[in-house]
Amino acid sequence: MKGKLNKRTGITLIALVLTIIVLLILTGVSIATLTGENGILTRASKAGDANRAGTLQEQVDLWLLNQKTDEYAGNSNSSQSLEELVEDLVEQKLLTENEKDEILGNAEKGIEASYQIKVGEETVKFANDNWDGEKKVNAPVLKAGMTPVYWNADGTEVKQGDEGFDESKWYEYKAGDNATDSQDSKWANAMTEDGSYWVWIPRYEYKLTAKTGEEEAGKIEVKFIPTTVIEADTDEYLVHPAFKNGSNNHYMNGEWDSEISGIWVAKYEMSMETYDETSKKWNKKELSVEKTIDDSAQGDVPISSTIRAVSKPGVSSWRWISIGKMYDNSYNYDRSKESHLMKNSEWGAVAYLTHSQYGRNGTEITMNNSTEFYTGGGIAVADLITTNKAQSTTGNESGIYDINGGTWERLAGYITNGNANLKNYATTTASLPLVATFSKELNGYKSLSTKYSTVYPFEESDNDASKNWEIYNTVKEIGTYGYGDAILENSTAGAGATGWFGNCSDFVREGSPFFKRGGDYSNEGIAGNFAFSNTNGSPQYNMSFRTVVVCE
Repeated sequence: MKGKLNKRTGITLIALVLTIIVLLILTGVSIATLTGENGILTRASKAGDANRAGTLQEQVDLWLLNQKTDEYAGNSNSSQSLEELVEDLVEQKLLTENEKDEILGNAEKGIEASYQIKVGEETVKFANDNWDGEKKVNAPVLKAGMTPVYWNADGTEVKQGDEGFDESKWYEYKAGDNATDSQDSKWANAMTEDGSYWVWIPRYEYKLTAKTGEEEAGKIEVKFIPTTVIEADTDEYLVHPAFKNGSNNHYMNGEWDSEISGIWVAKYEMSMETYDETSKKWNKKELSVEKTIDDSAQGDVPISSTIRAVSKPGVSSWRWISIGKMYDNSYNYDRSKESHLMKNSEWGAVAYLTHSQYGRNGTEITMNNSTEFYTGGGIAVADLITTNKAQSTTGNESGIYDINGGTWERLAGYITNGNANLKNYATTTASLPLVATFSKELNGYKSLSTKYSTVYPFEESDNDASKNWEIYNTVKEIGTYGYGDAILENSTAGAGATGWFGNCSDFVREGSPFFKRGGDYSNEGIAGNFAFSNTNGSPQYNMSFRTVVVCE
């Protein structure tokens, strides 16, 4: 009988190799399950980041709400500061020390801070949603019907939705050296559905150095700030009043009714379009320079279903219109966007940013010398793109045009001296009218201004513009009253050509109780960014207006 074969109880080499391969596969699957993009550990980490980000944002939102509540109640010093907030969050282990430093930055009060951090894939914002932490400026606030637009180096216009649109090119408020007109700061532009162009002026604080000796102009330095910064970081700087909440001081400096991150300013002087029922199209309305027909036919009309105001290049600006209808037409342009006639504070906000390192770096804007009052200085749009960039506030297509020359622009600013022209030319239909009272009110500047219109002080016998300017200069209080409007801070007298660059400086008076700014094409030498004068408010051939919108 043959013997039995020996049975092998071990595993063969092949089986061992197969076992190892299977184990490796299982191990790989396990590691991927744990650590892959959708692995258990990765998902747990993301969940932890999301939870921390959510808790952080809840506490920050509560902090912002408390600030707004205290602001409304006038308790500006009772809210927890940003520094105190982040320290508290570090103690709660919701923030790391590095994240705290990232939020506060290097500035003493966090003015240069990014105000936002990344927690995993989440972004936590320690300011309003408009602050662009990368570009250190409030991002433009858009409402329905507004489309971002910019210009390429060759002058080609590109809108959001066009092929090749790159949002990163939309704006870059690039600082220069405050001495060289670099012309490479790109201000944000947007277009509304009617084809109008608007330019974003972000919230900022500024430092002004008066001119000395033979200097043509002084110096203005700007720092962009979020709405959480209510007061400037040093005594030398002031938060510009155009962006501040003035509800507790009767809007004496042309403030708004809340802290806002910026304003949209019409890129060009307003022009008129009329609707043609036959062609079903809106067409530009040409207004003659000479008064050959009555004022009403020329342009002193309210906007309606067949008449509208627009901000477009290469068209004749809207003239022969009274200041009351300028106010109404701006007010009714778009109530959803808080549209209104430009105020001195808002003109000042543009003027100061223009003169600063983010604009022309101290260089005066070239005049729009179109004798036919064409916006942008030329009849054709191509003229604006190719030849008239020096007429803008940036020296390139992204800036605001017609600030120097074109027409005089009437603003929502006046004195309550009881002159008949306050009623004759400024009667409005808006719920908040242009003129608060038609009777004389010497102290009206203390209580009669609204967020849409600013009242100024005047001398009782106000037939002398210089005396009225002196009164304004007398009652000013640094940082409290009489700043930001490019009047007192940039002129040495209330009559003549005593403004920066020799600009016109004629304060309001007697029968001319309203302000006008910028000068017209014929005022070469005295027109400009800092020019101001007075007007009776009646329809005139060389006076137009500009609209501002607020989207917050």
